[in-house]
Amino acid sequence: MPQTAARQIGPRRRLAVDVPAALDLVGTLARYLGLASVLPVAVALWYGEPFWPFLAAGAIVSGLGVVLERTTPSGASVRVGVREGFLVVAITWLLAAGFASLPYLFAGGDQLSHPVDAYFEGMAGFTTTGATVVTDFDDLSRSVAMWRQFTQWLGGMGIIVLAVAVLPRLRVGGRQLLESELPGPEIAQLSERIRATARRLWLLYAALTLAETLALSTLGWVGIDERMTPYQALAHSFATMPTGGFSTQARSIEAFSAAAQWIIAAFMVVAGLNFAITYRALFRRRPGEDDSATKATGSG
Repeated sequence: MPQTAARQIGPRRRLAVDVPAALDLVGTLARYLGLASVLPVAVALWYGEPFWPFLAAGAIVSGLGVVLERTTPSGASVRVGVREGFLVVAITWLLAAGFASLPYLFAGGDQLSHPVDAYFEGMAGFTTTGATVVTDFDDLSRSVAMWRQFTQWLGGMGIIVLAVAVLPRLRVGGRQLLESELPGPEIAQLSERIRATARRLWLLYAALTLAETLALSTLGWVGIDERMTPYQALAHSFATMPTGGFSTQARSIEAFSAAAQWIIAAFMVVAGLNFAITYRALFRRRPGEDDSATKATGSG
């Protein structure tokens, strides 16, 4: 009898999705996602190209984020659970592809001026599929080409994982969002703090990208591959680490020396590994360090 009463008064399983909570969190993500336009703006300024397409795209996405935050109940995102986490991930990826397409539309041109083509290119970038509608790579400005490469880099580790790493608000529901992007037992074993885990993975991702950029740039500095300028090195590093395959050249990496191709291939092998396992291999626990997370989830 007591057990029956307990079941009756106990909390019911929640079946509905808290849409306002999900939209509030999407608004926060969009507000910070717009800051990604800073890199192509810098590239455009450096090469004397129009920078307003990227500035406008960033302002639109960040502005949309602010609107979503203001129109949803205050503190709604604290109610984010597993269901809301999946909804946030789905909406954010659709929004990210739209964000990526805006500079293509604003910059004009014959290849990416159609909304469907621009959105396809944006989705291909953030999902790192490598598909493209671009046929004339010389027609793309340096800033647009770099933005195209950069979208793959952002999508490689996952913009959700980046958000978990840098946004304190995502400590609630952070595990659901992180596991949606990087499933597997290694996540739980790597760190008890989800934000710390995401931050370490992104730092490793960025460090490997920097290492590849320096390695490729060195080829140009010493005269082994004069075509591999710092611009090309960074652009191809952005595509290597997410194993996406975008390039600024119609011939892809075949346009560069064999040394450059071997460096890219080596880093692509590393990038193809599970980043959680790579982190554990590079930064093993020190003797006596707390391993309660590993004990709780089983041996790695």
